[in-house]
Amino acid sequence: MIKKISILTSFMLLFHITLCLSNDKSDINNFQIEFNKILLDLDSVINNSKIQNETLVNHYNFIKNKIYNKELPIVYDSTLNYDFFGCASFNIAVNDTKDVTISLGQFVVDKYQNHPALIYAIIIHTFQNAYDYYNNQDLFIISTENPIEKTYFEIDALTLEALFLYVYMKDYPNLGYLEMLLITDLTNNLRSSIILFKKTDLTLLHKIDNLKSENKSTKKLLKEFNNIGRYLIKNIVLDSENEWDNYCSIITLKTYVFYSQQVIFDIVNLKNNVSTDLFKLDDYPNNLKTINKIQKIINANNSLLNYHEETLEMYGDYYK
Repeated sequence: MIKKISILTSFMLLFHITLCLSNDKSDINNFQIEFNKILLDLDSVINNSKIQNETLVNHYNFIKNKIYNKELPIVYDSTLNYDFFGCASFNIAVNDTKDVTISLGQFVVDKYQNHPALIYAIIIHTFQNAYDYYNNQDLFIISTENPIEKTYFEIDALTLEALFLYVYMKDYPNLGYLEMLLITDLTNNLRSSIILFKKTDLTLLHKIDNLKSENKSTKKLLKEFNNIGRYLIKNIVLDSENEWDNYCSIITLKTYVFYSQQVIFDIVNLKNNVSTDLFKLDDYPNNLKTINKIQKIINANNSLLNYHEETLEMYGDYYK
């Protein structure tokens, strides 16, 4: 059952909120009070800061206005992950791309008192997802089925999240593991954070994604993509004594395989007008052979990917 209520404080009516997937009235009331306070505090942090980032302020205010004008409902969803990942999301309805919401889980309000910087960052990240939808709607909708574009939008939100922490929260005491990593890694273009959280080698992704824009024939571009894969097979080392180095290496291989179908489709679609319906990866046997070889290497060293789960678990334990 879904119903509408209004969140009130002693200061102002913030916005209408939709509550779903929870029948507990006490959960609803607590969420109203606590989340209202969080947004008021976040406003204060941004507005009272001596240092400002114009882009972040503009994006934040843009989404706030959408919420205040009832164009973008906030949804309380008690079934979302009770963890620092998966506790908030921007959603597009399957049958109506104009029907959008922001969903927030109980973790957001429960952890605010002890970890305010983390919760602010989660909100900024989710607001940026919504901002990208409103300001690049066609491509954002395409990204729901295009893993490359989806990753770019996710990195966009992660970047603004890190920027918020760096500009507004870096001198805040008792920052957690996630906040400190994003602040430190921002000067490195978030390379480590993207490898860890998005399991993507962004340098390689840019390289293979840019192939479609080169002024070359389909045959040459597919050969170039194949050669990149063969180079990785020959040169990637997975037996380092450093666990992080091994993880980064297998993520490079995984990046090639995971995005390969989209890379090949983009090339043949742009160069030869091959449609989605007619596209088959089996039609490109040389590329498929290389992709399968890399996948076998990944399968044989799959335990190296445990670094991702183990690190997220360690971070999650910190915020419990």
